[in-house]
Amino acid sequence: MTAPQERAAGRTRQVREAAAALGVRAVLLAYWGTTSLLARRRANARTGVGESVRRKA
Repeated sequence: MTAPQERAAGRTRQVREAAAALGVRAVLLAYWGTTSLLARRRANARTGVGESVRRKA
């Protein structure tokens, strides 16, 4: 392999690794967002409009 080919291969590898890292971040962000929305919906479904969030003694 010649020097320009090695540089191009290194650049391609860097782009591939950056895209993979970006993909992982996107998946984690989607997961985090979905779980937080579902948790909010479940919390809202459990408490009524006039109910207190605190437990009574």
